[in-house]
Amino acid sequence: MKDYRIQGNEDFTTYVSLVEEFEDSYKVIIKKVGNSSTREKTEMLSKHLLELCIRTGYLSEVNQVQMQLS
Repeated sequence: MKDYRIQGNEDFTTYVSLVEEFEDSYKVIIKKVGNSSTREKTEMLSKHLLELCIRTGYLSEVNQVQMQLS
């Protein structure tokens, strides 16, 4: 599916990866990459909230290569 970068803190980069689609939501993996650590957690995100975050520029689409370079 798709991967997004969250606009925000400069100390770490946060990505949201859509892993499974449901009727009105997505199962996502949120990955925080810092200088010395990486953390991941799985959450549910409504389709409405995802669309809103994309429209406002809070999320920007990235590809797997961009995620691996950070």
